[in-house]
Order: sequence, then C-alpha cells, then structure tokens
Amino acid sequence: MNESSATPFGKLSDAEVARFADQGYLAIGSVSSTDELAWFRRHYDDLVNRPRTGFLDGVYDVSRPYGSTDEPKLGQLLFPERFVDRLAETATVRTVRRIAAQLLDRPEDRLEMWTHLVFKPPANDNITPWHQDEAYWDVHLDYRSVASWLPLDDVDERNGCLWYVPGSHRREVFRHRHLGGDPSVHVLEVDESVDTSAAKPVPLAAGGLVLHHPRCLHFAGPNGTDRVRRAWGLVFQTEPVTRAEPADHPWWHEGRAAHAGALAGR
Repeated sequence: MNESSATPFGKLSDAEVARFADQGYLAIGSVSSTDELAWFRRHYDDLVNRPRTGFLDGVYDVSRPYGSTDEPKLGQLLFPERFVDRLAETATVRTVRRIAAQLLDRPEDRLEMWTHLVFKPPANDNITPWHQDEAYWDVHLDYRSVASWLPLDDVDERNGCLWYVPGSHRREVFRHRHLGGDPSVHVLEVDESVDTSAAKPVPLAAGGLVLHHPRCLHFAGPNGTDRVRRAWGLVFQTEPVTRAEPADHPWWHEGRAAHAGALAGR
C-alpha cells in the first residue's frame, strides 16, 4: 500500500457543512487512492470469507435468525478493525476522520471510531429496510455520531446504493422492529407509517463516500447485478455517556434477549 498516493483532502466547504445540517446526509468525491482502495478490497475479501458464525462475533446474515451459517444474503462483520493492522493509519480513514470531526465540531483526537463490513451477493433481491442508525444504539447510552459508507465497488440503483429521506434527521427516533417482527433477526425496519416519497438515491463511484446523521432515514435496494456489492462502514462518535433515563426502545431489549438466548444454545 502506498499511502502517499492517496487523494489529498483539506476540509469541507461551509456550503457542504450546511448541506449536511439541512439534509442529514452528504456525498462527496473520492477519498481513497487507487492503491489504497485495492488494499481495502484485499482485506475486505479475506474478512468476509471468514467462517460464518451466525452471531455478532463473526460474519453473519442480518436478515436471518441468529445462528444461521448459510451463505449470507445481507452479510455483515462488526469491528473488522480487530483483524486489520494499521486500518486507522490509512490515508482514507484519516480523511474520513477529518470530515467527521468537522461535521461533529469536535477535535479529531476526541472521536472514537468503529467500523463494519456490509455485502450483498450478486442477483440478490433482499433490501436493507428503511431505518435510522440510532434505533440500534444501547438504550442506556447517549453520544453524538456520524456514520460513513465507503463503497469498494461502483454503486447505483441497480446494485443497492443508499437512499436517504432529506431532512428526516430532524425527527425523533421512529418506532422500529426486527425484520418480520422476529427479534432473533438482527436487522431493523421502521414499524410505523413513514413518508419516503422524497427519498433520493446516492450513486457513488468506488472509493467515494456518503456520510449521514444517526437519525437520517435510509434504505438500500436489492443487488440485481452479477457482482457482489461491497462496502466498508466507518462510524465516528463522541465518548458515550449514561443517559438519565433509558430510551424507550423495546426492540433493543427484545433483540438483546434473542441474541443471548441463541448464544446459550450455541
């Protein structure tokens, strides 16, 4: 990996910061060099081929009950940084950290980071349902965050690019449920009537970036192409603090109990 060849990046313009504040999401150009993008792909492919555990400690399918070791239709690996040395030192991650710090108005060194891998195999009709990231948060904790999505392949409406509802981040967290009402399925979907008619797709070239507020409603369509759709998610946040009162999100408790129960029978 030749880090010096990474695309240089200064900072967002005032107009871009204002657009994020108004819309709840922001797409920008390439943040990764050709060499570094290839480095990310190599690690990505190695990681997603790890044994399927069916649980949150390894590769699992967010659309199937915990414990399923079938080939994922909506695959995820949490905290791949556990297995990748120097991830945080890459020019790409340093760039995204600078952007996140600007959007959160916090010093770069005061932000925590975690990442996750997401993938949709070819000819896959599964969608990623409409949801808000904050619906996944521990109900006992509060913090500020910005999520980013780095596609390792070109993405558009044919293979599952992200869609956003502009301005939806100004709303409270909607009621959510686990997909199909099954708490043993990890992925969440909005469980109330929500108007998504104003949603906008965000096609991106490989190595591009889209960032969003944790309450911005978003969705990804199916992958109707003959190639996998690979993406690396990076989340930057302030240090969590204990809430005075837990959030009233019963789906969080239901999912936590279902995961613990499945693990007990592992």
